[in-house]
Amino acid sequence: MITTYSREDGKTEVRELLATEDFPSGVVWVDMVSPTPEEMDLVESLLHIELPNKGEVWKNHVLNRLYVEDGVAYMTAALINKVNTPYPETVAVTFIVGKKFFLTMREISPTSFKIFSERIVKQGCLFETPANLAEGLFEEMIIRVAHNSEQLVDTLDELSHNIFSTDVFEEKRQRNATVVMKSALKSLGAAVDLNSKINESLHTFLRMLLFFKQWSQAHPAKDPSIDILISDTQALVQQTAFLSDKATFQLDATLGMINVEQNLIIKIFSIVTVFFLPATLVSSIYGMNFGHMPELHWVWGYPFALMLMVICAVVPHIYFKRKGWM
Repeated sequence: MITTYSREDGKTEVRELLATEDFPSGVVWVDMVSPTPEEMDLVESLLHIELPNKGEVWKNHVLNRLYVEDGVAYMTAALINKVNTPYPETVAVTFIVGKKFFLTMREISPTSFKIFSERIVKQGCLFETPANLAEGLFEEMIIRVAHNSEQLVDTLDELSHNIFSTDVFEEKRQRNATVVMKSALKSLGAAVDLNSKINESLHTFLRMLLFFKQWSQAHPAKDPSIDILISDTQALVQQTAFLSDKATFQLDATLGMINVEQNLIIKIFSIVTVFFLPATLVSSIYGMNFGHMPELHWVWGYPFALMLMVICAVVPHIYFKRKGWM
């Protein structure tokens, strides 16, 4: 699908273009979503450029390949897709900036493109040149990444409250604390995965912005706001590094909490074993049935053995209490 944004008399018109149509007059932005070979041929013939195919887009993304041909800048960046799913991903998007046009090629529908599309229709006069259009879209992309990063901060804060809550182990009568910690581990894994995708996307943004700044210096339509975008991206990269450290700390804390819960369970079994061990010893002695065991012939032998077992269990309990081991 090809969507064109043309400007005439100060107004921006949005139009979906068929593979057999020509560009309307005053086209400033051409947005291609999952283009067909026919659509790519049409755009190449109208703009007199050579578009990279899917294989070349993937190669440019993997190799971080940014280049200029005949004064036209070809750039690729990784945008985050499926943020609100358990398996977020990064998808390569191509940006092509010429002296008289701005073109994008993508296989996904990021929110930043939708927001910028609405913005350019309402405030098209703010974007006078293709470079200005590229900067505006880059700004929306970075804002969206910052939004995802803030959501990640909220998620990690909530996980922190769950992990270090004082009543986690008090709830074990109703709900096993280990189950709570395992749930926290699952959420933490998803948060770490998203943070890694954000970090990967930001690094491609930063490289693309630096390249775009260098390219725009050779053109009169240079906008100093590109420096602000670079600074914002660098700040977000630092934030992802901080969130990575925080997630690592929470992971260690969660595993520690699980070990504490398991140790509490083992402690209970150990205490029960210690209490019943003396009683087991007494019962074992009187269960040997030797012929010369006078207690076997006592009338009070059975109550005596039971009382001895109780005493052997109570005495360690009192001793452990005084020592503070329980």
